[in-house]
Amino acid sequence: MSHQQAYETADWYTDVSLVDDPHAYFDYLRAQGPVVRLPYRNAVAVTGYDETVQIMLDTEHFSSINAVTGPVADLPFRADGDDISENLEAHRRQIPFADQIVTEGGARHADLRSIIARLFTPSRLKDLQPKLLATAESLIDEFARDGKVDLVRQYGGPYGALVISDLLGLSERSRAKFRALLEGAIPVPMDASEEDMLKNPLVGVGKDLFRLIAQRRIVAHPLMKPLHGLLAREDILSELATASYPDGGKPSLVDLTSLAAFLFGAGQDTTNRLLANAFRIIATRPDIQQELRGNRARIGDFVEEVLRFDGSVKSGGRMCQKTTTLGGVEIKAGTAVLLSHMAANRDPRRFAEPGQFDMDRPRIKEHLAFGRGAHTCIGAPLARREVVTSIERLLARMGNIRLSEAHHGPAEALHFDYEPTYILRALAALHLEFDPIEGD
Repeated sequence: MSHQQAYETADWYTDVSLVDDPHAYFDYLRAQGPVVRLPYRNAVAVTGYDETVQIMLDTEHFSSINAVTGPVADLPFRADGDDISENLEAHRRQIPFADQIVTEGGARHADLRSIIARLFTPSRLKDLQPKLLATAESLIDEFARDGKVDLVRQYGGPYGALVISDLLGLSERSRAKFRALLEGAIPVPMDASEEDMLKNPLVGVGKDLFRLIAQRRIVAHPLMKPLHGLLAREDILSELATASYPDGGKPSLVDLTSLAAFLFGAGQDTTNRLLANAFRIIATRPDIQQELRGNRARIGDFVEEVLRFDGSVKSGGRMCQKTTTLGGVEIKAGTAVLLSHMAANRDPRRFAEPGQFDMDRPRIKEHLAFGRGAHTCIGAPLARREVVTSIERLLARMGNIRLSEAHHGPAEALHFDYEPTYILRALAALHLEFDPIEGD
């Protein structure tokens, strides 16, 4: 069977054959148009750059209520008529993951975002920079003399977890515990059951965060004022625990815990996967590796092109809540949308020769790896800092970086394993060999 024949009936959400090379599948869809009706699940796929931006900005016709699951979860009601927006909100609690910040909309989303935004101010990120550097160095110390490393397990995973711990101001004890909890964590597989989802290590992280935040809220209560001097802590979790919405309302403990746990889920895994995708390029392109070593100022452009060329996020979801037309295709209310950052970033109408890696690409930051509009990734500035800092220090400590032939095969027959998830472009492992560099 040819790839095209296989693609005609392939299900993006369950077909593991699409995991290794999602770009080829999106190229197949794009050849039919920027908006294509899929052969399953009452869904359309959007692969065009302009159309993807239009959806991301259009909160009137498209809801993000299914941003995590796409069309995998059926609507808990019959979608009749050309406007189901009220029905969607009325059934929000029955829709999986619809209580997450990425799936909320309107005032509720703005309120939640206002709480989390205080963690990502320029001054706070500047203050965090020494810890980003120290964490990078301490992790590299663990394998620097070995001449080999699985970057996913030994660096990217723990690095992301430790940085988010520092962002939240967690103690060394909690920091170490969360690193251990999240070690080897993978995105929820395509065939995961609800029971499997509850085994996710983030559930354990969430329980700990709930306890820590609850303790701080109790201490901050007016009735505890006589004991403030003994019990109060001036830390970031205390700031979150006592934070208010712009109108003066208070977020619930569940909301605060969900936001903090979301940071670990979104921040830890996407950074890990982006670093692995970046070092797959560095290890297979000696010319690029040499250029980055010779001019560290180029690392920023390199990261932007990695984000476009092979970023962490493959797809998200939207739900059409008001019948509309996009890219010449009518989309009825109740239709799910496969929204792909990855596909949009390879639209040849927007990026010339999109399959070529080009650090000198014009308007290099106009990729959609971090989204656009109200749901633009709030952690994008931190993610950029993490990855640039990591690449700088890894290059400084690891000479002649190359792939392990024992794990990935010879240059003419390379192979890589990716996690079976429709959300992330996630290398299961990246085994590198290198010549240790001392004294940088």
